[in-house]
This record gives sequence, structure tokens and C-alpha cells, in this order.
Amino acid sequence: MPNKKLGAWELTEYEIFLIETVGSISAGLIVSGIILAVLGYNPIRGLSLLLLGGLRNPDYLLSRATFIMMTGLAFAIPLYAGLFNINGEGEMYIGGLVALLTAIYTGNGFLAILAGGVAGAALGLLVSALRVYRGVNEVVTAIMLNMAIYYTIIYLITSKFYDPVAPHESVKVPVSARLGTLNLVVIKIHVIFLLALAFIALSYYFLYFTKLGYEIRVSGLSPASARYAGINSNRAMINSMTFGGFFAGVGGALNVVGFMYYIDSLLTSMHGMGFDGIGVALMGRNNPLGIVLASIFFSMLILGSQRMQLLMRVPKELADALSGVIIIAFSLPYAYRMLISYLRTRRMIKIGAEQYS
Repeated sequence: MPNKKLGAWELTEYEIFLIETVGSISAGLIVSGIILAVLGYNPIRGLSLLLLGGLRNPDYLLSRATFIMMTGLAFAIPLYAGLFNINGEGEMYIGGLVALLTAIYTGNGFLAILAGGVAGAALGLLVSALRVYRGVNEVVTAIMLNMAIYYTIIYLITSKFYDPVAPHESVKVPVSARLGTLNLVVIKIHVIFLLALAFIALSYYFLYFTKLGYEIRVSGLSPASARYAGINSNRAMINSMTFGGFFAGVGGALNVVGFMYYIDSLLTSMHGMGFDGIGVALMGRNNPLGIVLASIFFSMLILGSQRMQLLMRVPKELADALSGVIIIAFSLPYAYRMLISYLRTRRMIKIGAEQYS
């Protein structure tokens, strides 16, 4: 890693990252503590519950992090190509539904996960094709598709695939297709967490050790350089959204066949996780390995806020706001870098166009 000078010191990229991380988290905690104190709550106890309350149930903590990891990848991979994918929510929904139906009709959990991933990839392909070939902004398309998919699945669950015993739930995943738990030495965890780590490794290899991954990263970093090198930027955008959609679809499938074993009529077990993935991707500096740690930290905050609500009678809105403050503080350094990089790239493109005009 190249070194950067800070006064009389020379810092590596890893040291800068560490300073940014510690500083941003500290700033978030200080602001959160001030808010608690101003509103009359004990800031020490509140922050302790917020940060450590989720550790009471490691299995649930890691399981919840599993799904956010996948939607984090759904945002991170297209972002490398310069696309802002907020369709992880819809891709997760459709992946969960297809996985449920595949599990019901085949009784094979791993086939259901693959089918869910393919469904998410198909949705990502649709959004990117509209962007590339018709010029439709991917954010606008995603907003409309997320709502359409959400209500379509609610209709299907409540009218076609409901469980007669519990009409607010879908038909259950067959036992033969369920991915259960694994008893380790000290804790019990769901198998889906280990599968998620395998998919994280796959995404890392794809981004940094394959030709497609290289094309995606170059086309987003410098479209002009990509064109000069003979890289098709449109193809890179389509590939990025397709692969991102695959991982979001896998996230929905893991939720259904490895944790809940059904879809409820309001999709409460998946609702909002697609947008959580955006924050996780930024917290993890858009790196698959960083997304793992950011997902666990994010889950700690969510579960800790629930613990704080229970024991300190803190309103849900305040608990969510405190989590948001910490997440925003953690994400700001990378968001700032992204903005500066984008503005610098646009400036270079403009200068180049003026020189050759």
C-alpha cells in the first residue's frame, strides 16, 4: 500500500483506515451520548446496551448479519461500476419467494438457494438493461420495482401460498430443504452464516481475481480509461448489477430456507434489509471483507437498540436515531472519498473533452 504524509509522519493506507474508523466511531458515540444526556438518560448505560446488548444471543446476531451481508454486496458491486443500486430490497424479496417455491416443489435447500440467486440476478439484469439500453435511471426503476414486488408477493402469500393453519404465513419449507444449525464448541449458529462467508469469499475472488471483476472496477473508476483499454462499460454495468442481484437473491433464499422457513404476509423478516445493505456497504468501505465486519457491527447496533428500549424505556425512534448517528459517522469518511473521486473523475473527463474538441 502507498504511504501518505501527515505532518512529520508517514502513514500507510491501513493506518489511515484505522484512524478513520476509530475516529468516526468515537465521534458517533460522543454525539449519541450527548443526545442521551440532554434527554435525561444515562449515556454510559445507554451506549453500553447499544453496543453490547446484541451479544446476548450470538446466533441471532450472526444470522441477522448474514442477510445484510448479501444486500451489502448487492449495493457494493454495482457501485464499483458507478451504479447506485437500491434494488437489493426487491431482489431479496424475489429471491426469497423463488427459493420458497423451489424448496416446496423440489425439497432441496441448496437448489432453492441457487434458484433464489438466479431470480435476484434476473431482476438486476432487468434494471441494468433499462439503464444501458433505454437510459432509465436505475434508482427510479428500483423504487418502482421494489414496491411492485413487495405488494405482489403479499398478494401471492395471502391468496395462493398461505398456510391453512396460519393464514398470515406462507406454506412452510419442507424439512428436507431446511438448513439447520451447527453446534460448535461454545455456541450454536445457523449454517447460513457459514454459507454467507463462502459467498463473501466468492464475491472477493470475482471482484479482484477475474477479468469481469477487473472490468467492473476500471469502468467505474475511470470510464475514459476503460474505453481506451477496450473495456465495454455498458457490459460492465450489466455484469455488476446482475452479480449484485444474485447475492441479494441469495440473501432472501437464505432467510427462507435457513432461518424463517416461511414468508409472512408482510415480509417482516426481510423488510428494510435491502436498504440496510447500503449503509453496511459504505461502512465496510465497499470491500467484501469489510462488509462482513460492518454487517455484524450493524446487527449489534440494531439488537442493542432493542435492548435499550426494553431496559431503559427509550422510545424506538430515539434508539433508531442513535444507531443512525453511529452508522452515518462511520460511513462519512468513505462517502467523502467517493464524492471527491467522482468529482475528480468528472473534472478530468471535462478537461480531456475540451482538449480534443
